[in-house]
Order: sequence, then structure tokens, then C-alpha cells
Amino acid sequence: MPMGLLGLTFMSMTLQREKFLSLVFKNAKVFNSRGLWASIAGLTLIVLVIRLLRVWHQKFRLAVTIPLTKEQHRYWAQGSPFRSSIKKYLLQAPLINIRHNKEIQLSSAISVGTLPSRLHTLLLGALVISNVVYCTLLDYRQMPRAALVAELRGRSGHLAVINMLALILFAARNNPLIPVLAVSFDTFNLFHRWIGRIVVLESLVHVIAWWVNNGKAVGYDGIMEVLMYDGFAQCGIAAMSAMLLILVHSPSPIRHAFYEIFLHAHQILAIVAVGATAGHIQIHSLPQKPIIYTIIGIWVSERLLRIARLVYYNVSSRGFSKVYVEALDGGACRVTFSVRRPFVTPPGRHIYAYIPSVSLWMSHPFSVAITSNNEMPCEFTPTNSPAPSVFGSSGDCAKEIIKIPIHSVSCIIAARSGMTRKLYHRARTSPQSVYACHAFIEGPYGSGESLDSYGTVLLIAGGAGITNQISHMCHLIQGWAAGTNVTQKLILVWSVRSLHQLQWARAWLEQLSRMERDGRELQIVTYVSQLPRSEETTGPEAVQIRSGRAPVRKLVEVEVEERIGAMSVGVCGPGVLADDVRKASRAVMSRGKVDFWEEAFTW
Repeated sequence: MPMGLLGLTFMSMTLQREKFLSLVFKNAKVFNSRGLWASIAGLTLIVLVIRLLRVWHQKFRLAVTIPLTKEQHRYWAQGSPFRSSIKKYLLQAPLINIRHNKEIQLSSAISVGTLPSRLHTLLLGALVISNVVYCTLLDYRQMPRAALVAELRGRSGHLAVINMLALILFAARNNPLIPVLAVSFDTFNLFHRWIGRIVVLESLVHVIAWWVNNGKAVGYDGIMEVLMYDGFAQCGIAAMSAMLLILVHSPSPIRHAFYEIFLHAHQILAIVAVGATAGHIQIHSLPQKPIIYTIIGIWVSERLLRIARLVYYNVSSRGFSKVYVEALDGGACRVTFSVRRPFVTPPGRHIYAYIPSVSLWMSHPFSVAITSNNEMPCEFTPTNSPAPSVFGSSGDCAKEIIKIPIHSVSCIIAARSGMTRKLYHRARTSPQSVYACHAFIEGPYGSGESLDSYGTVLLIAGGAGITNQISHMCHLIQGWAAGTNVTQKLILVWSVRSLHQLQWARAWLEQLSRMERDGRELQIVTYVSQLPRSEETTGPEAVQIRSGRAPVRKLVEVEVEERIGAMSVGVCGPGVLADDVRKASRAVMSRGKVDFWEEAFTW
């Protein structure tokens, strides 16, 4: 090829490249906004499609396997090697090694939180990278410095407002994406924290870019004058200041050490940040006005919905709801809320409880164990009774009976610090260790797993985590009589430290072990780490007491080998236990259809 023709070709390619880049940079401002919306919408759509496919598969498996015998479940016990690998190495994998929900402790008193899972890390990484790209895709070659900084200021501010929409939605208890996508509040809470950090950093870039250009134009004395008299700038600085304070007081050690103070400060500063941002946008009628008003609308409507739930369940012509708190040995309370209307909830859900006499207007989340719409007797053991024995000898303890009101919600609450410790102390010092007062509940919330289509269900609990697992057991056992699930084998493994802690849910477990099984297999195995081996025993029917820590890996492997149909392994308890169960479940996923889930609340 002649040199002249080669040169013309090169020049033509260069011009085409310049035109393309000019077009990209010219439309980059629109692209960064639409790109972020598209990223969020695309991710939501992907999760929704996966969710719908999973629901369809579970419904189909349920419909097909209901009339089958145990032997005919063999086909559904097999799993796809490809899907098993995806679950093992991505969907259910911790970020590194086996650690996920076990808190990282700097000392016995200082925790820095937990590690996100591998999937969460990939999604968070994509979110951070997309924001960086959309914010920094500028024409660095042709734009003058002042115009470049101004463009960076506009983009960072715009992206911060867009991210605030997800920030507020993900923090909401009534987030509609939780039931639609079957993604837990715990996961949305994780994304809420990271999106919050992104919003603060983008807002900081926005303010710095404004400061740089204005400092060059009018000097820093001029900036101070602007801040003294310009409402637009004042609102911006107020919003930025509130966000920085949120960032400073939000690290995990501070949240854990001063949670109630943190929560109040967090909510007040969030209101200031959103309100100041709305004023900043309103003064100059910026294009982000619809977004900020949508954010305010979401916050207001979510609060109104919460108030409506509170009024509906807790207020009637008969008065207000009450709570009966029974202090139990081992450091926990059995709590029963008497509500004013029927409270029906799927298994695996939680409520928020308001007990004004203990914690004023503060609310705290607790898993629901049992709901009842009938009057029923509830026995309790007064504090002066002898130490409890194993299940078979529990009758030696002095018992008293109280009546649970017609609509009730029952939980087990472990006494830790703050409100739960105060509640336990209040009950412990009350007559017969039962404290009654007015209380209010809000809920139900959550996205618990549907276990109806699994032939084998293994539920593992640690301590007060038994509350969540009992709700699943009740649902499945009641479903046996109604013919609404295909579970042929149900195993509960509960690990506690002392024999006293078995009393937390003893009455419920004995009730469940005596219910009609319709030929299904039920095992309830409790492990007591402080129980001598000589005291191991078998209680009524399926209830067994064993000493030592639960051998999680061995239990999972045995049940996988003896499974009937598809198998579900679920855990609710301390982070160490949850990580051990996750590890054991991932190790057997290649052997067949084994799904793992955990119920956790990390804050």
C-alpha cells in the first residue's frame, strides 16, 4: 500500500475515533444517569427472574411429589452438577475461607462486623465500579479545567441523589423488594450501609468541586461570604455536614457499643441530610427535584404504613395490646404478646416490639416462634423451683399455669445488653418472675424460606435461634395433617450451653413431638455442651438429649446420605454455628439436591 494512502487511512480512522469520543463525552452526562438507573433496574430484573424461576420450580416439585411415596422421591434427590457448583462456589460461598457471619473481634468488647459473602462482594464491587465510571467519564482532553471540575461537580451530585433513593428504600422495614425478590432484610441492610458510604463520598466530591471552582473565581473570602448569605450553599453544606457525621458515627464498633444512641442520632441526621438536600435542590429548581420528592414520599409513606400496622394489631375497643414476659433460667425470656386482632404470619418472619415501660419509643426485632388465635394454657416455672432435669423428668419442677389471650404472638428473647437485659431484669424481679405491661408489635416482616417442596428438612438452631426454627416446624407438621407439603423427614438439632436453656422451648418441643405425623419421620435432638454424658437420655417420643457440642459436619453428612427427595438445610444461631453449617452444607452440595439457607440479623 502506498504511503500516502496509508496516511489517509490512518487520518480517517483517527477522525472517526475523535467523532466517537466526542459523541460519548457529549452524551456522558445523560449516560451516567441512565446508566446507573439501568444498572439498578437490570440487577433487580435478574434477581426477580431467578426468584420467579425458583418459585416455579418449587411449586412444580410440590405439585408433582405430593402423591408420591418415600421411595418415589429418589428422582428429586438428584441435583444438577452445574447448579450445585454455582451454589457451592458463588451463591452460598463466603468471601474467603469459611467465615461469613462470625463477627470479627478486635477484642472481647470491640467488634468490627462480619464479612460479606462472595456474591455480595461481587455485587457491591459492581456497584462501586459503576459509580466511579459514571462519575469520572469526562472529556479530559478538550474541556478546560474549570469546565471539567464543574462537570464532575454536577455528576457526583446527581449520582448521590439517585443513590439516596436506594439508600432510603433499602433501610425501610416495608421495603417491597424483600417479599418480591425473597431477599432478606439483612442483605438489604448490608447494601444500605455500602450505598450510604457511596453517597457520602459522592457528596464530598460534589462539595470539593464546588469549593475549587468558586475559590478560583471569587477567592476563599468570597466563599465564606457566599456561605453566610446564600441559602442554596447553606443547604448543601448542612446536608454534607450531616452525612459526614453519619459516616463518623456508623462504624461497627460504635454501633455495637452505643446502639440505641447511634440509632437516634442516625435517624435525626438522616432527616437533616434529606431535608437539606431537598432545600438545596428546591432553591434553584434543579432537575433532581422529582427524585428527592420521591425519596421523601417513600420515607413518609413507609412510616405511615408502620403506624397503620401498629394501630391495626394493637388498638381496639378492648384497649391496647399487652405483653407477658416470663424470666427463664439461662438468661432468656419467654415473651407472649396479646394482640387485638388475629395475627397470621408465614414461618421464618420477625416482628418489631415496642415496650414503652422498658425502652420508651424504641423498637427491637425478634423472631416469631408461635402464633395462636385461641386461648391456651401456658406453664412456667417459678424462680424458687429446683433446677430443671432433662425432658423426661421435667414434671419434678413446680409449675403454675397462666392463660394466654386469644390472639397471641410468642418469642424467645435472649438477655444480652440494653433493652433485652433490662426486660429480663424487670421480669426476674417481678412476682413469680412474670412481668405484664402494655406493649405493641409491628410486623410481620421478612422473607422466610418455603420448605413445603423438600422431602427432607434439617433445621439447626443455636440458643435463642430456636425461635425461628420452631415456626418452620409448626408450619410443616401442621401441613402434614392438611396435606400441603411433601416433607417426609424433619430433623431439628438444637445446641445450647446448659440444661436450664432447654426450658426455653421445652413445652413447645414436647407439643410438636406429640402432634399427628401422618407417617412422616420427626426427630428432635438437643445438644447440651455442659451436660455430663451419664445424663444423656431420650424424652417423650422423638425428643433426644445429648451432651457436648453438635457435630454439625457429621449430622449433615448422615442426613444427606439418608435423605428422601430434595433436601433443605437451615440454620439460625450464633455466627460460628452458622458458618459451620454453611461449610458442611457446601461440602455435600455435589452429592444431590441440597439447598442451604440461614436466618441472620447483622447490624
